[in-house]
Amino acid sequence: MTVRRVIGACLTTLILILGASAQALGTYVDGISDQSIPLWDGNFQGSYFAGLFRDVWVDGQLHITLARYVVQWNAMSGDYPRYRSEFEAWLTDVASLGLRPEVSLTSYDGVYPASSGEYRLQLEQLLGRARALGHPIVYVEAWNEPNNQGSEPAVTAARFTNQASAACAQEYDCTVVAGNFEDSANVAAYEREYIDNLDPVPKIWGVHPYNSVEQQSEAPFLNFREHLPDGGAGDRIWFTEVTARRCSDFAGRLVENGEQGQARRARWLVDTLMRNAQPEHVFYYEFLLKERRRPSCQAEGGDGALYLPGDDLAEPDRPRLAASYIWDGELEPLGYLGGAFMANPAQRALTGAMVGL
Repeated sequence: MTVRRVIGACLTTLILILGASAQALGTYVDGISDQSIPLWDGNFQGSYFAGLFRDVWVDGQLHITLARYVVQWNAMSGDYPRYRSEFEAWLTDVASLGLRPEVSLTSYDGVYPASSGEYRLQLEQLLGRARALGHPIVYVEAWNEPNNQGSEPAVTAARFTNQASAACAQEYDCTVVAGNFEDSANVAAYEREYIDNLDPVPKIWGVHPYNSVEQQSEAPFLNFREHLPDGGAGDRIWFTEVTARRCSDFAGRLVENGEQGQARRARWLVDTLMRNAQPEHVFYYEFLLKERRRPSCQAEGGDGALYLPGDDLAEPDRPRLAASYIWDGELEPLGYLGGAFMANPAQRALTGAMVGL
């Protein structure tokens, strides 16, 4: 057996062992919610991190299988060429990794659908474009965080969900993930009104347990779950977006937790919240910022990225302490000594090995 085959066999065995351990606990992240993928290391094609992500997080058995994108709801209208091209690039890139795509609609510019009919038309254009590109959308979240970022009344958010359910059932063969609420203090009242206006009522419910992780308390998540139909009995719960932040924002006051603080929150997410809640899927936001940007307390969306770009183009991106806990809650973060991403898997050869950093 050649040295290359020995390395490959050892790598495969290690991945299987790690994956089996994660599955046995039921506490591993299996989705990525990351807008930055097309611009990892400046360009997905030839990106060091894309190679690392593929070989460690995707090809590593039982880890990342789903990818989520929060898209401008009318990106296909012709008024948003940049949003459209970014969305299409993301679809192509996640397909090259073998991931199943999920989309969540929102408004980034304060323009909202004038009616549920207008919403339905734009959603179908998004779904149709993805299908035409050969990368059909598997799951649809009708609206992202309607009780926070998405800023829509509960009745309106429910009507969008009804339209998404109809579009998926009638033509696009997708599945709707309902809710996608942040676990904020207002979630119970919002949730009740939203549920009262659903037809049909989906069985998959998404939640963004940011407050639970930040406070390291299960109470915000439990408040969300207790107000699902029948208290959540029989429902499938997904953490459709979550992160462990280095920097906290309490009432406008930034608190620097440091990488150790981020790692503690990541460990609590995996070892406590996920272990007890047993969500069906968990999407982490995010892995690496685009264009080699470095996360900071002032960065839009917070400071939860699992990896930092190298100090220069010659140095590889490196994992933060939190990466090890998102992997499986126990092991050291896994590095990578391989080459850049190659789009054609048939041309791929083993060029490196995983090492503990």
